[in-house]
Amino acid sequence: MLVLGVALVAALNLGFGPMTNRADWPSEFMSNGERIYFTATSASGQPISLQGGTMHMSMSAGGCVACHGADRKGGRLTPKFWNSAPDLTAAALFGVHLDEDGDGDDHGDHDSYTEDLLRRAITDGVDPAGERLDPAMPRWSMSGEDMADLIAYLKTPVGGAN
Repeated sequence: MLVLGVALVAALNLGFGPMTNRADWPSEFMSNGERIYFTATSASGQPISLQGGTMHMSMSAGGCVACHGADRKGGRLTPKFWNSAPDLTAAALFGVHLDEDGDGDDHGDHDSYTEDLLRRAITDGVDPAGERLDPAMPRWSMSGEDMADLIAYLKTPVGGAN
């Protein structure tokens, strides 16, 4: 009972994270990349396969949205509320971030993504600095065309602004 109470208080205080809420999904997908992000299915009807990830990811059978949210801003994950999925907005992935010196050459703990580096992160789980991504991040497998469409979608602003 105590464990249930602690979990409920944590969820109320920290929110339920970006868990899939289909009410936040677009009424129709504007591109194949957007469809892949939300459904892990290509416009051709082919499922996008994955390896690894969390049990929530496997159970929700969703795409990137299951952890990174409809707004692509990530957030705390459920049930492991101490973990957070990172922001996947265009600004967070490809933008210039100022480091402590203000010289603009730092992107958190690594450089900005390029299309090739983002492709590597999605398929191999490696960030721009060559560090392994958290094992909770699935390793996705898809055609070159589907990957290009997904990356093009991730480069677009969310809701008209990023």
